[in-house]
Amino acid sequence: MIPSNRLLLISNRYPAGPNDTASPFVYDFRKALEQRGLEIDIVTPHYQSPRDDYRYIDDRVHPFQWSDGRKVISQLPLYNPLSLFKMRRYLRNGYKTAAELLDKRKYSAIMALWALPSGFIASRLSRQYNIPYAVWALGSDINCWATKPFVGRLTVNVLKKADILYADGYELAMKVQALSDKDCRFIPSFHSIEFEKVPYESSEKYFLCPGRVEKAKGVFDLLEAFRLFQSDHNDWKLYYVGAGRAENDLQRKIVSQRLEKSVRCFGYLERKAFNRLVRLAAAVIIPSHSDSLPLTFGEAMQLGRPVITSDVGDMPYLVDRYKVGYHFPAGDIGALAERMDWMNRASTDFAASCPAVVKILDIRNAAEAVTKWLDTLTLKEKVSDYDYARA
Repeated sequence: MIPSNRLLLISNRYPAGPNDTASPFVYDFRKALEQRGLEIDIVTPHYQSPRDDYRYIDDRVHPFQWSDGRKVISQLPLYNPLSLFKMRRYLRNGYKTAAELLDKRKYSAIMALWALPSGFIASRLSRQYNIPYAVWALGSDINCWATKPFVGRLTVNVLKKADILYADGYELAMKVQALSDKDCRFIPSFHSIEFEKVPYESSEKYFLCPGRVEKAKGVFDLLEAFRLFQSDHNDWKLYYVGAGRAENDLQRKIVSQRLEKSVRCFGYLERKAFNRLVRLAAAVIIPSHSDSLPLTFGEAMQLGRPVITSDVGDMPYLVDRYKVGYHFPAGDIGALAERMDWMNRASTDFAASCPAVVKILDIRNAAEAVTKWLDTLTLKEKVSDYDYARA
């Protein structure tokens, strides 16, 4: 009998410690599963911790080497032959690490976080070891990988062969269903943050944009919109928090627009400082061009801050459903500036609605759904054994 309480997770990322911003929800998901009595092993690529803090890497986490750990695999240029070599090494070493675990222990199933590359590894292991696998689509795998000529076909193949499909957004689930011709269920990817629930006061008025500093995240759209907004509100400020490939370009743009006194890029901040900055902000702005449901949205809800978001993924649905802010057409600079003006004059107490969103996005909901799936696998095996015995 295969135990119903053992699950092998294969994940593109796993946070090294509490201050690692790389997919921190994966740690929360693991803990939520363990609280439900599951034994979890995690296979994940090695990445260097930004603070040399590896507290989350214990004997249940099995990192595999594939590069120097500085660059994420999704950032490798596909036209570079060296990138193809690194990708092949990633897949080979990831498979080998997981196979060694499967040779030593019995698992009820494999769960891949992201359809690629993790789902590809899980699919191969499923065939080799005759074990069911699930795929949890998490945005970039479907919105980016699935649109490319060759890897797109790999993505669809991984989805079609999976025993069950999940996605961390309602809209994303519909995309997965269209690609795979199979049902796909929404489960939330949510990072629970700890913060001091003490009142803060500040006379400063500012908007905050957290997350990766990338062009696709709409950071330049926001800067232009803020320049328009500030022409009538020169006492307001805009703060960016996060790192990314567009940091230097954004800083140069700030200087060229002569906005140095009003716009600041903080880069990476420790959690306590970040939480305080969010809680004092007038609103959190998420101007992304393509997203499902970014973790920054959930963090804003936990910290009781209204949001201004682009109309991508599930953000506009949640904004309207729970009355927690405004949304605008992605890339529309004028509309974004207008929403900032609305937020300045807003009379609605958006903050009071934030806890309802947090309840919907709780990572424990995801753990419950996966646990129920594992229970059905155990039930099917018992029925199969019973039928075999009768025959």
